[in-house]
Amino acid sequence: MALTQTVLGFVVLAVCHCSKHSQDIPGYHDLLKQGFSKLVTRESDQYVLDRYDVRTLIQRMVSAEALLSRKETGLDLSAANISEPCSVGVKLLEDGLQQRSLWAIKMLDSFFKIPSGVLDGDIIWPGQYDECIKINQAFNDRLTYNMTFLIHGKYFLAALLIPVDLIKTNLSMRVGLCLPDVCDKTDVRELLEYYLGILFTNSSSKYEVNSVSHPETKFERTPEFIIASVICSVVGFLLLVGTLYDMFIYQRPENSDIVSGRFNKPEIEPPILNSDTAHLLSTSSQGTLIHRVLHNRKLGKFLLTFSISTNGSKVLSTEAPPPTAVQAVNGVRVLSMSWVILGHTYIFLISNFKNLIPVAPELIHRWTFQIVLNAIFSVDSFFLLSGLLVSYLTLHELEKRNGKINWLLFYFHRFWRLTPTLMLVLLVYTAYFQYWGSGPLWPPRSPDYDQCSQYWWRNLLYIQNFFPLSEECVAWGWYLANDMQFYVISPLLIYPLYRKPLIGYILCFALILMQAIYRGIISVNLKMTMNSSTNQEKFFDELYQRPYARIAPYVVGVVTGFFMWKSRRQVRLPRCVALLGWVIALGCVSAVIFGTTHENRGHKNSLSVDALYNSLSVLTWSLGVAWIIFACNTGYGGFINTFLSAGIWSPLSRLTYCAYLVHPVIMFMYSLCQRYTLYATDINMIFLFLGFWMCTYGVAFFVSMAFEAPMIGLERLLLKKQSS
Repeated sequence: MALTQTVLGFVVLAVCHCSKHSQDIPGYHDLLKQGFSKLVTRESDQYVLDRYDVRTLIQRMVSAEALLSRKETGLDLSAANISEPCSVGVKLLEDGLQQRSLWAIKMLDSFFKIPSGVLDGDIIWPGQYDECIKINQAFNDRLTYNMTFLIHGKYFLAALLIPVDLIKTNLSMRVGLCLPDVCDKTDVRELLEYYLGILFTNSSSKYEVNSVSHPETKFERTPEFIIASVICSVVGFLLLVGTLYDMFIYQRPENSDIVSGRFNKPEIEPPILNSDTAHLLSTSSQGTLIHRVLHNRKLGKFLLTFSISTNGSKVLSTEAPPPTAVQAVNGVRVLSMSWVILGHTYIFLISNFKNLIPVAPELIHRWTFQIVLNAIFSVDSFFLLSGLLVSYLTLHELEKRNGKINWLLFYFHRFWRLTPTLMLVLLVYTAYFQYWGSGPLWPPRSPDYDQCSQYWWRNLLYIQNFFPLSEECVAWGWYLANDMQFYVISPLLIYPLYRKPLIGYILCFALILMQAIYRGIISVNLKMTMNSSTNQEKFFDELYQRPYARIAPYVVGVVTGFFMWKSRRQVRLPRCVALLGWVIALGCVSAVIFGTTHENRGHKNSLSVDALYNSLSVLTWSLGVAWIIFACNTGYGGFINTFLSAGIWSPLSRLTYCAYLVHPVIMFMYSLCQRYTLYATDINMIFLFLGFWMCTYGVAFFVSMAFEAPMIGLERLLLKKQSS
């Protein structure tokens, strides 16, 4: 049976965590490269086994347990150059094994074992993390020190590099070890190199220890932790006070003066004399102060912006949008976000697949799995929606104000809408992530802590997509950078369309043509297949995240919004023309998604065919989705418009931005908390996708209540104050 497309390549990229992180934890950029890699090999199973001597490798690794458990092997630990305390600890472990002590047996039981399914790609052997860290044994040393000391189990995860000539890289086999806590990472490295030297004495290849990590979380008062704690405390206090104020003062019937806007009631009724509360409400200055504070109009409005009750009811409202709203947008937005989560479910978990070798070709050969492989087009749908709404709403403002608009306010609104929530999520993620889980794969800090500590300011300026993806903090924010950059230049397209449509058309066509040419050239230079390249680093840096490679969907959205504004959404089309439009649109989106099936089944296309697909696929997808939205807003959507415009999409649509920000964090938490590798089946992946989807929107709601909704309310207060 042939090992067809992506088998060995998927294995290497999924388990070879040769990232720049000191703890060998994959960052978002590594996961992207792993998930979309489509390397091809046509060697038979038997040829691969013979060429890399896999059976001999397994036999030698099996004997590693004997080296640790048998005293008569004659190992000289002094040759391993380990520290004296660790040498004593290992000696105690050896003696305990000889005496069949329970603590020593548990420590050995916590070591990695050779599992079944190694030839299917399971080369992550973490051992038993929880059993190891619970081990503690007391020893009495009355002869020398007359004292009692404890030995605790200490877990280590080591990456062993195994050279693979076929793909000119090293395969990283990760193994878990449990040793006495007097040993450190240097001791473990020395022990492993010592044992590897014995196991592979006669091997022509060099097997070495790439890294050793000790997954332990220690509390640290880092600057980001202090800042995040202060901000979260202030926000939490405001949420509590604002919600209580809303529920017990603003919404109470007896406070109708506040509800109607009369916050400053001149007098209150005099209290009953000799009552228990008379002194609190009449002569006490404290009662007067509380009354004045609670009935202060400006303070009341400020507190209401933090009310979870009010904000939650607005976000969770399922009322269908009014006829004047842009139809079908909510449904397209939520389905696109769900598509993003589906694609990332495989990307984040592929490195933990136990059965990667047999399952990878089976999945990739399916025509239905092209939906997962081509999930990158979901982001293009977001660009399209963004351009459409900006164009449509801005043109209405220009028309209302006779071609004049406050462009400073235009930019401020967008920056305020995105930035506070983004930076607060970034801060909380960087400061607190290490405290949210544990396990053999759990990092001491967030997966991209180093990048965030150095380059967070790039996210603030929305320029991170011009730098290598490996340097990006919360790297999935590359989309936000692109969207902000498109928004900045959008007036250069919208205003000409409003004043001189022909000039606007020429500018839009020029940008679309520029993108198509650029993508075609990059595709040829990188010798890309459809949507992928063997040089993943350059593919993501030069094509995937660059604005001039992704601008066509935004431009198509701007033009679509212009057509909807110009026609007042009153378009008369013959029935056959509308039907033809739907056939073409659905044909376009289907061709983009399923057009990769032939090549992913092992049939190589020519370089020019792949370049043509890479050049035009984004534009083709955008045109298909643009027609769907245009038809739904001009009376030709039918049951599709009914479905996409249903009220159920409204609350989920309002949470989409926060969902996009938090969903990779949730996936990091799940994947890094795993104790063992995951056996990938359709049922498992479906349930994981649904679980990620529900958790994402659940967490997004709380993030929206804490960060996003208050910022929107504060902006409204600020703008009303300026206009008054």
